[in-house]
Amino acid sequence: MAPKLSEDEIDDLIYLARAGQDADLTDMLREISSRDGATPAEILAAARDEGKATCLHMAAANGHAKTVTLILSHLPSGESVTAATTATSQSSPESSAETPYINVQNSFGNSALHWACLGGHLDVVKLLLSRGASPTVANDKDQIPLDLAAFNNHMHVVEYFLSQSKDIEGDNAKEGGLEKGAQDLEMAERAGENTDENASA
Repeated sequence: MAPKLSEDEIDDLIYLARAGQDADLTDMLREISSRDGATPAEILAAARDEGKATCLHMAAANGHAKTVTLILSHLPSGESVTAATTATSQSSPESSAETPYINVQNSFGNSALHWACLGGHLDVVKLLLSRGASPTVANDKDQIPLDLAAFNNHMHVVEYFLSQSKDIEGDNAKEGGLEKGAQDLEMAERAGENTDENASA
């Protein structure tokens, strides 16, 4: 049964996840669950801000690994198995009803994994990937999470993606995949540096 969340309740849930206030988040999920007869997973799925970001986005963006773990603990156990294959065929945020919660995109197409990479939160990146977050979901600028890590100089995150690329992508890794994407990024950055040098000369 879908929960009936007020705007204030959505704001509170989003805030608690963003602030990493796990005890209060747990209490609120329990209260709404008991009132509406909804599961915590249904409540989390319904709680999205004006930009379509979820509680998971907020916790991931701020590097709250414990909060991310708490949120993921409420997801259906089979979800992580199908997440990687489901999300790659659905790049549109509008398809979120069929997209597993862990891969839901906000209004700019960013997933929680995008935001964890943007902030350079490697522990959260590892956690999301271990639960089936897709590393190949592209946002509305056609950027995958690896791109956001690279563009923001979070090389520890980039290196982790590259070290895991064979596990993450399976057969795709043999054809280049994330590793090739990272090489393309490095080439683009070098070309940009050369352009900058020429412009200042």
